[in-house]
Amino acid sequence: MTSHLTRQKHAEERLGAALQQMNDAIRDAHKSGIDVDISTLTMHTPRGPMVQADLKAFRAYGAPPVLRLVEE
Repeated sequence: MTSHLTRQKHAEERLGAALQQMNDAIRDAHKSGIDVDISTLTMHTPRGPMVQADLKAFRAYGAPPVLRLVEE
């Protein structure tokens, strides 16, 4: 059985890697002329509020969204 601290450490490492990948993807999108809008969503769970990220990407000059992603 995995200890609570081990699970927390693994979760922190995954979040760090995911944040780096997300920032790299946003940087690439920006360089290719896509604007990215980031907002947060608050989900209510038995343990309390849980924040999630919502990303929307727009082609240059306000075209309709081409991407909608909600992280789990």
